[in-house]
Amino acid sequence: MRQPTDQPAEEPAEEQDLSAPLPGPVLRLPRPVRTLAPTAVVLLVLVPLAAHDPDFGPTTSPGTNAALMAFGACALAFRRRFPRATTAATLLSGQLPLAVALYGLAARRGANPVLYALAVLAEIRLFVPFDLGDVSTPSALANLVEDPLVFGAVPLALGLTAHQRARTVSVLAERNRLLAERNRLLVEARRHAEERAAGAERARLAREMHDVVSNRVSLITLHAGAGQVAQADDPAAVRETLGLIRALGLQALTELRGLLGVLTPASDQAPSLRGLPTLVQESRRAGLAVGLTVTGPDDGLPAPGPKVQYAAYRIVQEALTNAHKHAPAAEVAVTVAVEPDGLRLTVVNSPAGADGPGPELPSGGHGLAGMRTRADDLGGTLHAGPTPEGGFAVRARLPLGAVRD
Repeated sequence: MRQPTDQPAEEPAEEQDLSAPLPGPVLRLPRPVRTLAPTAVVLLVLVPLAAHDPDFGPTTSPGTNAALMAFGACALAFRRRFPRATTAATLLSGQLPLAVALYGLAARRGANPVLYALAVLAEIRLFVPFDLGDVSTPSALANLVEDPLVFGAVPLALGLTAHQRARTVSVLAERNRLLAERNRLLVEARRHAEERAAGAERARLAREMHDVVSNRVSLITLHAGAGQVAQADDPAAVRETLGLIRALGLQALTELRGLLGVLTPASDQAPSLRGLPTLVQESRRAGLAVGLTVTGPDDGLPAPGPKVQYAAYRIVQEALTNAHKHAPAAEVAVTVAVEPDGLRLTVVNSPAGADGPGPELPSGGHGLAGMRTRADDLGGTLHAGPTPEGGFAVRARLPLGAVRD
């Protein structure tokens, strides 16, 4: 027969612990207490009632009702580990154990065919004690649907809601974890990118400093050596040598000032192909026999951009510096041609000659690597190596379509 209906609404709320735990600080009883609380309530309250009231249970025998109620109470102790078996076992027990088991199954396993099958059996079980023919009054109809609704449909709906809520919390937690991991990876990637950018900028600055200082200081050193051997009675030669040293020093200071100011000179002040004659003339004054040939661009071809001209100037400058260091008595031919497939430049020096390598100048060993880097940065190529005649050649191709300033 029907049991009091004020308790089942309380019990499913108590059993919400069957679903996934909520995030954040929540007051929770120890797990053994939460597991055994429904069992204790049924054993201490409902079993004695069923033993003394013949209408309190699924049968007309008080002893049988008490035994079935106690069986359902014991089954509830295993509802967390075996929710399906517990629900099936409580079909033979009272309404409250069945409601608790049905809620726990829905909250833990969610919607599935087994749940729906057990829910149908539970509804049939809750209809069985009633006389289905006595529905002539609204009160009788309400009594007929009360138990199936309160102890069957409501626990099932609450359990499915708790299961869906737990899944939503789990998905959101996983999403937050993935977002946190993604943010961590982005921070690491940004840090690595900043480190690479800083390293590339340091390398670029070192390359610029090398090209400026190496060329100018090498020429200053050569002219200073010439001034040492100048005749004391030839003040004009001494003054000319000192003037060249002063001019080269001023040029070096000007270029260094530009590098230290903005790291890269402005486009209208940066060295370009127009400065090659002056660069070659400086090498000639230092005693190197240099020839310069510049051709192009032909009609219809675009002029090389500032970055291309700047790189070409620095490559020629470094090649001439290397010639001063390693083959000061050689003849050097500088050829620059603007062609449809790019700007091509060649710096070839003949063998060092019988006079030997000349005065020893310090070398950092970074010149060729710096020239290749300049060409690679623009998408070009550079090859350097000895010639069959015993000299040395630097050949580069820089694309005309390189990024412009």
